[in-house]
Amino acid sequence: MRRFARFWRDSASLIVLARTGSGSGVDAAGCNYKVLVFKRPERSSFMPNAVVFPGGAFSKQDCTLEWNRLLSPEITQQLAKVSGPRPPIFETDGHSLVDRNVSLRLCSLRETFEELGVLLATEKTGTEKATGYGKVATGNPMFDVASWQRDVHDGRREFRELCEVQKLVPDVASLYEWATWITPTIIHKKRFETAFFLVALSALPPVLPEVNEVKEYYWDTPSNLLEAHACNRIWLTPPQAYEVKRLSYVHDIDKLISFAKQTRDGKGSAAFCPVAYSTSDGTVLALPGDDLYPKDYDYVTDHTTFDDYKGLTAEELRAKAKRLHRLELGPGLHTKGFFMNQRPSEQHLHLLGENHHLQLWK
Repeated sequence: MRRFARFWRDSASLIVLARTGSGSGVDAAGCNYKVLVFKRPERSSFMPNAVVFPGGAFSKQDCTLEWNRLLSPEITQQLAKVSGPRPPIFETDGHSLVDRNVSLRLCSLRETFEELGVLLATEKTGTEKATGYGKVATGNPMFDVASWQRDVHDGRREFRELCEVQKLVPDVASLYEWATWITPTIIHKKRFETAFFLVALSALPPVLPEVNEVKEYYWDTPSNLLEAHACNRIWLTPPQAYEVKRLSYVHDIDKLISFAKQTRDGKGSAAFCPVAYSTSDGTVLALPGDDLYPKDYDYVTDHTTFDDYKGLTAEELRAKAKRLHRLELGPGLHTKGFFMNQRPSEQHLHLLGENHHLQLWK
């Protein structure tokens, strides 16, 4: 049994970006790409009505060694070369399964296909990442996307079977490790540790939403998604709000992918497991590096300090801190404030766009 199996399930999510502007410059709206998100149905068992990136629970089919028939060692070995932090989700269970750096990418690709019908794969096994952009597979003329999507989603066939029949190789090499989030302990009933990956596409691909999991989907810029969230037209859960927020300061998709390849690649990702504190006007989620974040937190301990500051507003509590890395939430876990006054770890993007520490922004 995995180390934290009794506390949460493992999952993977994919942040899909697609170019919309012409050339390498930004469009009239100030951003030359859009982000793919969708709204969960009200009947969803986890975070109903939330607007999220595609993704879902890890499956045994994602880590079977049969994937080695499709994925070359040059691809898998390169993805396993990570020098930075490795959260629990990346711990591989022995040599009888595919390395977690690969299988979690496969999980995110499978879930993206199941939920939205977007198949990221290539017809050849080349290991190069010349452009950094992902490849959208259309398959042969007889490829029935909708039929395969239903079969894979409903468990009649496996994602690997789809790739083998269509002679496709999942484009794991174009997925960049981006973040890892763990559901806070205040949500006892259903917790996940989720590995987030990022992929960029050269154009908007066709989308085929799965009727039971997707109420509606959106392609929009990070800034527009944040505005819709701020006006309560959509609800981004805290991890999505955080990731969209730090993307919103980078308007050029080429610069963003160059950053992912040249600066972030192989750096790993420290786990973000928020610790919650009640205030008189909402909830504060403290993140690693914040004054309120417990030292050497083990991700499972329930904190008796949740109500210690309920007599203060979030602003009053913030004024007491020197080091900030937190989200301030209003009713319904709706993120209202983003705060960070320190350098991000693993040379990542700053939550508030203060990216002067990165070479690409000098």
